[in-house]
Amino acid sequence: MRIGKKGVTEELKSEIARHLKDHGLVKVKILDKTLDREEVARKVAGEVGGELIEVRGRTFILKSVDKD
Repeated sequence: MRIGKKGVTEELKSEIARHLKDHGLVKVKILDKTLDREEVARKVAGEVGGELIEVRGRTFILKSVDKD
């Protein structure tokens, strides 16, 4: 998945959430170099209900959170 110059849109958040539900992990690349990668990664994780695993360069990995 990629975050471009439009930033984090509702459609992108829905797609990330669906991918997390289906696969358990999602790798997201930030293409826009003006965005703060740590801030974007934390924001997306919080909004889609995922756990931020790692931020490396302009890529971050989210893991689905088990709801027991």
